[in-house]
Parts: sequence; structure tokens; C-alpha cells
Amino acid sequence: MVTYEKKKLKYEAKDTELVFKTIRERADVYFATSVFKKNANGFMWVKSFLLCIIVGFAYFSILHVDSLFLLVTSYLLLGFSFLTLGINVGHDAAHHCLTGRRKVDNVIFQLVFGLQGMCGYLWQLRHNFSHHIFPNINENDTDLDLTPLLLINKHQKVYWFHKYQHIYATFLYGFFSLMYIFVQDFISFSTKEHGNLKIIKIPFIEWVKLVLIKVTYVSTFILIPAYYTNFTLSQILLVFFLMHFLLSIYLSFTFFISHHVSEVEYYETSPNENIFASSWVKHQIISTIDFNPENKVANFLFGGFNLHIAHHIFPEVSHAHYPELTRIIQSTLKEHNLNWYKSFTFFEGVASHLRHLKNRAAALIHEGQINGDQSEDLLHTFGI
Repeated sequence: MVTYEKKKLKYEAKDTELVFKTIRERADVYFATSVFKKNANGFMWVKSFLLCIIVGFAYFSILHVDSLFLLVTSYLLLGFSFLTLGINVGHDAAHHCLTGRRKVDNVIFQLVFGLQGMCGYLWQLRHNFSHHIFPNINENDTDLDLTPLLLINKHQKVYWFHKYQHIYATFLYGFFSLMYIFVQDFISFSTKEHGNLKIIKIPFIEWVKLVLIKVTYVSTFILIPAYYTNFTLSQILLVFFLMHFLLSIYLSFTFFISHHVSEVEYYETSPNENIFASSWVKHQIISTIDFNPENKVANFLFGGFNLHIAHHIFPEVSHAHYPELTRIIQSTLKEHNLNWYKSFTFFEGVASHLRHLKNRAAALIHEGQINGDQSEDLLHTFGI
């Protein structure tokens, strides 16, 4: 059953075909010498096992601690270890490159995401068939469909408060995961247009999964701890919210600094044209930026998100191989005298993202693009 359609937008392939061919050929040589080919290696499986143990220990600790401090510590350990598991294992599985077996990877992906309260069905479609193909291209990249409270590209409606978005953004990011789990999933399931994708029909089983995931998540991480411990429901909720607030800030910046920073631009498609005036490989590189590419701790924690350029060129490859693929990309671009590759540290990325928010709002407000009937239009945007 066909459940979605894709817009017919293609890339031009001109002077950079040789660059892409060279990168691919050198990558093939590397994979030919790799025991694990394009899938997870032994270290990746050890890391996954350790993360699962930490998640299990943290949850066990939540049910057995007797002080509020230890409860907070246990929830934070659970949240950040589960998030790390999702970034490292769930993300690879979503791209079917964890085991290389599509059905097995899908089960792992759905399980890892589902246990964290997220329905993976639409996320996977949006991520793999929209964002990865057309990053930062307006009306095609679903990752540009953010809240109207944040202004990142010139096609969004501008409100007076956007002038201060670089100040309130970090606080706003603290609600990211809770909004996604309890609001955005339901909005996405009720929306037909997703960037370049048009949802024709969502299978009934996915609606069932959506409800079961939410009920299971609330029961597992709120109701069961409230029932089996000596803490009150209000204390559990407070600690649960604190966990989400802190990990959401961490997660939001991890996502946003790869594409929404001062060093990266946004792009348009020509009206009534189905050809984007750039080669695929060039666009993937210039619309993306790495952070801490040589840092082994970053490689361990961020599951390849810090080597995001390699991920966009090789989405079918486990992040365990990204350090070597990044070196191949860098050397190939240098040989062709192309200065497309960009990187910074994590905290430089955070600063660049906030600077981008400030400059983007200032530029559009200066151009006089503030929406006229602000209050009524904003309420309408939220469906009120």
C-alpha cells in the first residue's frame, strides 16, 4: 500500500560529479577492508550494550532510591543515557545500517524510539525522505517546519517578539521533547503536507502504536514510579519535567547546530521548476556543518551527529565509520581546491546558532516583514 507521495524535485549534476565519484570510490576501498562493511562494528555493539545496562540500572534506581536528590540523579541518568542510546542506536537503525537487516533494524528503531515516548513512523519518513534529501531547502525540508515562536528562514511570519528569540530560545528548547512526545506526534499524524512529502494514508496499526506508545510511556516513567515508591505524584512529575527540560536543551542544540547556524544558508527552488540548481553532493556539504570532528568523546556521545556531513553523504552507513569517511571527504575536497567543508566546536556551534537567530530576526524586522495582525494570526497558527 502506497502511504505517501514525494514531490518531483531533482538536483543538477554538473562539475561536481567527479568529486562525488572520487569520494565514493575511496569509501568503497575503505569498506572493502572493513570486517563490518557498512554496519555497526564491535565497539558500537559494546557501547550499545553498556548504554542498555545504564538505562536499566537508572530505572531500577528510580524505583528503589529513598531521597529526592537520588531520585533526581536517577532520572537524569535515565534521560541522558536513553537519549544517547536513541542517538547512537535508534538513529542508525532508522537508516537500516545498524545490522544491515531492514526488518531487524526497523524493530530496534521502533523499540528504542517507542520506549522514549516517540512514534517513529512519521519521524522516519520525514527524516529519511525529506530532510536527508533536501536539507535547508524551503518547502522541501521538514526540519524547517519549526514552531512559529522561532524565526529561522525568510518565509516564516515575523512577529515583534522574534527580536528577542536569541534570548528566549534556550529556555524554549527546554520544552522540546515534552512537546514532541505529547503534542507534535499527534499534530504530525493529523497533517497531510510534510515538506516535499504528502501523506496519503496512515496505516491503522500506526495509529494503534501511537496511542500504545504514549500510554506505555506515561505508565512506565510516571505512574509506576509514583505507585511503587514513597514519592508523591507531584514530586515524580516535577523530577520528570526537570529531566526533560535539561535533556531537551542538550538535544535541541545537538540537532540545530548542524544546519541552523550563521555559517550555513537556506535555499529556494525556482517556481514551477523541478530542478535544484546544485549538485546533490555539493548541497549536502555546504548545507551542513560538523562539530568536534576529531574528538573521540564527541564521537562516542553524539552517534555521528557531530560528523554530520559524512552522515548526509552516507546515510546508509553506520556512524561507527564516520571518522574515516570524514577524513576521505576532507582530503578529496582539498585535492579539488574546494572549501565547502566547515566545522567548529559544540559550544562554538551553540553561539553560532544563537547568533543566527539574532541576525535572522534583525534582518527581517529591518526589512519591514513584521506581520500586521500579530495576536490573532499567532492564535490561529496554534489552532486557537
